[in-house]
Amino acid sequence: MLTIQILDKVSVLPYLLMLAPGLRHPLLGGEDDAAQIVLGATFWGQPAGVAIAYRGADSARLLDIYVLPSYRQAGIGRALLAAVEEACRLAGKSRVQALYCPNEQTPAFEALLVKEGWAAPLVRSRVYWTSCSAGYDGWAQRYRFRAPYEPVLWAEISEAERQVIARRGEGGWYPPHLDPLTRPTGDWDPKTSLGLRYKGEVVGWLLTLREAPDQIRVEIMFVDPPLQRLGRGILLICEMIRRYCNDGEYAGGCNEHCYWRVDAANEGMIRWSQRSFPGRFTDEYEEWYTEKILDP
Repeated sequence: MLTIQILDKVSVLPYLLMLAPGLRHPLLGGEDDAAQIVLGATFWGQPAGVAIAYRGADSARLLDIYVLPSYRQAGIGRALLAAVEEACRLAGKSRVQALYCPNEQTPAFEALLVKEGWAAPLVRSRVYWTSCSAGYDGWAQRYRFRAPYEPVLWAEISEAERQVIARRGEGGWYPPHLDPLTRPTGDWDPKTSLGLRYKGEVVGWLLTLREAPDQIRVEIMFVDPPLQRLGRGILLICEMIRRYCNDGEYAGGCNEHCYWRVDAANEGMIRWSQRSFPGRFTDEYEEWYTEKILDP
């Protein structure tokens, strides 16, 4: 007999090893996250599969779905997916999305999604990973800003400067997805999120999110278009890496990692990433995307 149930931080324990490693730790600490949907499948009383999703403002994201090999081909994955979709629908979400990296289980996963009415998967982005152990000491020290350029911590950008950034953004200076003001200042990592001034005016930014003590994600990077051709973007990355690798609070031996995503259609940024970091990527891969519009 198949049963699907909502899991909390206690009842999820028999299912933890079925989840991707990065999803396990958040389930064990603190209070249950109300935006999180965790479902477990039992087959004749035995844990057989698990699914986890996260509800955003307008949509939800399917983070993982897994069925133990001995229980596959019994409709458990389909039942878990239907339960996730129903939970998202009841929460008022108009769509559910999935962003994933291909592996040996991907063909079965994609076949399930397409069969259940999801859009055909497509390449969404390319992800680049590097670390402080990739030989940045001399490289990052060599490429530094000089006056009249002034890199500063993002938290030091004044309210007046933020207002100017907002007004220029309304005029089309930068695309909406590179808007640095969509999050409160306190959300960005305080040690590695930077602004760039040129002759006293803010002309760029690089904003990061700390996902673990030894891992940050570069979320947004923008430099005034005329300065992009002068290589100021790579200098901004160098400044971030230099501070990240040298900061005593975060130092962990040279094990600190950072990564960023590039839209698959942004061929220029992909070329830039590959050209600017020769031999310094610890990993790079494609991320695939699909979604399903939920019935009201």
